[in-house]
Amino acid sequence: MEVDQCWLEAKSCDRAALILLRIRNDITVPFHDAITDLLREIETTSRILRDLHDLCSIYSNRIPIVIYYINVILPCLSKTLRDMMIFIDNDQLLFMAQWTLMNERLEAEGGMKNVDRFVMYIEFLVQIVRLLSRSVLYDPTGLEVLRTRVLLLRAKRGFPAPPVPIQPHIAPNKPTYQDIEGRHWSEKVFEKHPTPGIGLKSRRHSRCYGPPMPIAILGHVPGSTVLFKLPFDKNQLSVIMFMHPQGLDITRLFCRSIDAFNNPMYACYGVHELCIKRSGACLQFRMWNAAAWSSNVWLALFFRTWEKLVLLHCTFVTLKARCPLTIGVHTDDYQINGEAKLFSGQIIDDEYEHMLAVMQDCRTGGLRLHASVWAGELRRCPVWTAFLNTAISDREFITRPRGSRHRVWLKNVDPYVFCQKYKKRHQRQQHGEWELRFVNSRAADEFEDLFRAASEEEGHPGGGGHGDGSQ
Repeated sequence: MEVDQCWLEAKSCDRAALILLRIRNDITVPFHDAITDLLREIETTSRILRDLHDLCSIYSNRIPIVIYYINVILPCLSKTLRDMMIFIDNDQLLFMAQWTLMNERLEAEGGMKNVDRFVMYIEFLVQIVRLLSRSVLYDPTGLEVLRTRVLLLRAKRGFPAPPVPIQPHIAPNKPTYQDIEGRHWSEKVFEKHPTPGIGLKSRRHSRCYGPPMPIAILGHVPGSTVLFKLPFDKNQLSVIMFMHPQGLDITRLFCRSIDAFNNPMYACYGVHELCIKRSGACLQFRMWNAAAWSSNVWLALFFRTWEKLVLLHCTFVTLKARCPLTIGVHTDDYQINGEAKLFSGQIIDDEYEHMLAVMQDCRTGGLRLHASVWAGELRRCPVWTAFLNTAISDREFITRPRGSRHRVWLKNVDPYVFCQKYKKRHQRQQHGEWELRFVNSRAADEFEDLFRAASEEEGHPGGGGHGDGSQ
């Protein structure tokens, strides 16, 4: 099946990348950049092929829409990899000869640099993924231009074009601003990456402890929507959060890992069946074992940056709290181990009552604001978080509006939101400042003092001397 061929070609990319890495480590310096550029594009091709394979299991009813485009690209991509291996996997040639001959022969055959060829493959595959997943970023014009380019390359290499489907897909209209902004909040969380991120040190690989499940029991309901997909260890393991149709907020966490023979293994559970715990650079997703009266680790995800760990933690507990199948969220789920609370106070935020906390990561010094639901059934559920380490370096980071005892304005703050109803624009001021409106003027003063003191000392807040100081 064509979808399974995506996985096989990803494995071929991995093998080619491994050999190129060996060549780069042995070859003279002037070629390092060229090999690195090609290596990066091949690794990206492998990742997106696995993305396509993973998503097909959830969007199985949409596979007929993309199958023609998969048939356009895979034979061409496969031949490129086979032709490369003729030279770079030839022990009779020196490494320099492997590299130079491979480039000369492939460029002569297709009239196109090898690295440019993989860039084209990547762009084509990205559009196929977007078409499959109904992404608002899908560009039908771009897909058609890329299809024409790949067919031209196929013709130069002696490949006939595959038959065009009798009923091609109907391209959706260009997404409007309302379409983009109206997506589920969790679809937007991982679109931007905090830069520069605060690194976490760990040499361990992410792992799913299983057991693997057959596809039939994974709970992939037709019409489900993928909220986000996160790759780990160069996509050797990936997690997908998807939501059942009908807008019921029923979400499931789908994990794809790889066995010892490089074949995919699957496991999937509802967010209501899992609890979460941080351990260093790792987020553990645990399942309750009634027989042992304790929880067992199902999935361990290791992160390179503190920010991404925080975002997944907040996203998961919010989805769990809002899932109608969840009986209750334990207070431990809301807490990220290894953080100290430097301040807390009540705010009026987009006309809602929220608890605002200043949290600091004890290991990395990472600093963030964390707003959560003040009271009610969703009490402690995250609403938004904002990372501050870059922002507080500005001496004008914090100001008070003239004549206001309750308001504080922050500069260069861009929160990540975990709530569909929350509107960031309501807190933005004319020049982009982020407004915090405290219920108690004393809390506003303490909040300002926390950062004023840090600014004067040219350091980060710390020591737990403000707010309730709890861990």
